[in-house]
Amino acid sequence: MQSIDATVGARIRQRRLELGLTQTDLAQQISVRFQQVQKYENGQNRVAASRLWQISRALDTPMSYFFADIGEDQLPKPLPAPSRRQQEILRLIGALSDVQREAVLAFLRSLNKDEKVRR
Repeated sequence: MQSIDATVGARIRQRRLELGLTQTDLAQQISVRFQQVQKYENGQNRVAASRLWQISRALDTPMSYFFADIGEDQLPKPLPAPSRRQQEILRLIGALSDVQREAVLAFLRSLNKDEKVRR
């Protein structure tokens, strides 16, 4: 669990309690079960952007509230952009049938095993 997930969850809980709402109340407003709200609040499950938008509307607060005062060191590092070759590979694999994708995956796994043996 990232500390940012726990921070966002804690702020959801704080704002919900400020408004006097139960987890069930919030869950009904965002169309999930109260157990899911529990998981969001304790940071066990990450909150998707679209869900956080629903939560911010239900709690009548801007989305920025959930991220206020979060330091740069808490933010996840962005993934590097895929290279042109990686993009081409993904595009070509996407055009294959499921059977062909499984064959390619098996082939790649075998190459990886061979590489580990050579090291």
